[in-house]
Amino acid sequence: MVFNTRINFNKEAEGIAHSNHLQRCTQGNEVFYQSSTYGNFDGVFMKIRGSTLQIKCSLHKLYYKSEHGSLDNSQMFTLSEARLMLDSFFQNIGIEISKVKVTYYELGINLNLTNDPITYIELMQSVGQQNEKEMFNDANYQKNRQKTTEKSRNIRKVLKVYDKGFEARSKGRRVEGNILRLETIYRRQSVMLSSLINEENLERLTARFFRDWNCVEFPRSMICDKGIKVSQMGKAKDILGLGREEYLNRGKSSYRSGEISKKQWETIRVFSKQWDRIKCKFHFVAGETEKEYKNSLITAFQTAIS
Repeated sequence: MVFNTRINFNKEAEGIAHSNHLQRCTQGNEVFYQSSTYGNFDGVFMKIRGSTLQIKCSLHKLYYKSEHGSLDNSQMFTLSEARLMLDSFFQNIGIEISKVKVTYYELGINLNLTNDPITYIELMQSVGQQNEKEMFNDANYQKNRQKTTEKSRNIRKVLKVYDKGFEARSKGRRVEGNILRLETIYRRQSVMLSSLINEENLERLTARFFRDWNCVEFPRSMICDKGIKVSQMGKAKDILGLGREEYLNRGKSSYRSGEISKKQWETIRVFSKQWDRIKCKFHFVAGETEKEYKNSLITAFQTAIS
């Protein structure tokens, strides 16, 4: 999370800097304070410049450190634990939560799965209701170790899935087991912390998190009722994948360009016209990978919101 709050620089800055091991810096005639390399071990980056105090940290890692002595976010972390960490964190700094604004935050959950996380990530094609967000391989990682939705500058919500063990090992840490990490990232925000963490808003955010990640698109097998031809199965897959209108438009375009014959185009047109009547004869079946993912998501989610 990234927090910002207003302070009285002349009265408060030096005390906050001293208690949080910030280093005094100068730029021209300006004096400001920020975390030194000690912040990497403390798990908190702080900066005081003018009347603004900015704080960057992972509540999950800070909570684990307070309980077990090391920064780690590979374990389960619940909403109730997050609230406890927020209260104690700002109490120790001496800042009232009611004065704090959030500009960036992440909601995440860890799934402990049977297979290597790459098995699940490589099959994930899109995420969100109606599968509206396509997932892309992150070029900064080995293929299928991390995927995200589009991250262009003006997009404020990004969904990310990655191999937690691979990520930890790339940073010199060790994580046991096959842990798939799901995250929803909210960027370029401007919301008061007290509003963000109120009961009603948290219920809305967590419900949306579950809906998005429960709607990951995995490849599915098609089964059909008796009497369905192989050629009809192919057409049905195309309609289900593209939508009937787009399927028709592409068929018409292929006919006009000479890629398919008049007879082939007529077959496509007739099949599309009959689709509402015959679509009940085609069924998609989830594979074992998708079933395990969704069962693990439900179990972890129910624990996390407790």
